[in-house]
Amino acid sequence: CVSVTRYLAIAHHRFYTKRLTFWTCLAVICMVWTLSVAMAFPPVLDVGTYSFIREEDQCTFQHRSFRANDSLGFMLLLALILLATQLVYLKLIFFVHDRRKMKPVQFVPAVSQNWTFHGPGASGQAAANWLAGFGRGPTPPTLLGIRQNSNAAGRRRLLVLDEFKTEKRISRMFYIMTFFFLALWGPYLVACYWRVFARGPAVPGGYLTAAVWMSFAQ
Repeated sequence: CVSVTRYLAIAHHRFYTKRLTFWTCLAVICMVWTLSVAMAFPPVLDVGTYSFIREEDQCTFQHRSFRANDSLGFMLLLALILLATQLVYLKLIFFVHDRRKMKPVQFVPAVSQNWTFHGPGASGQAAANWLAGFGRGPTPPTLLGIRQNSNAAGRRRLLVLDEFKTEKRISRMFYIMTFFFLALWGPYLVACYWRVFARGPAVPGGYLTAAVWMSFAQ
């Protein structure tokens, strides 16, 4: 959810500011916590299903049946969520990179005699430039009575630019957190898949201990 909101905040900033209100965020948070409780809380009510595993230095829920299938399903779900999160952030990185490569807007000059524009830029661009605060000289006769609010327009542009930079900094922070989460949980995921699929030797004790403590570190 965080990666999706970060992508919307950068790639679709106007939609994000209008649609993602306080109540929308609260509803998403409640939905995520409800799903987490529904998946994690039921084993607590089943007495005697936890046992201490010396190799991992922790208590683990013991599946009474279909142990491999349950573990595989949980690990696949976690791996898919982490993969989807990384893909969304990767798409966001490509979007920001392409945006940096965009060329600045170049205003096409128009030829004018008595404000009758002609030439390559005679498509209303000169009037639009003047209204946007880029015009120089007297007011064109066709625009008399229209206020040139250049200061307000400039402030709005700077405000949007500041908001965009803030969203980029927040997105960078969340991506770093997600990357470290994946790096710390990766070895434990490998150990879990090893237990399910490997038919040969068991997971080495040193590797398993290091993987468990790395998951604790996150």
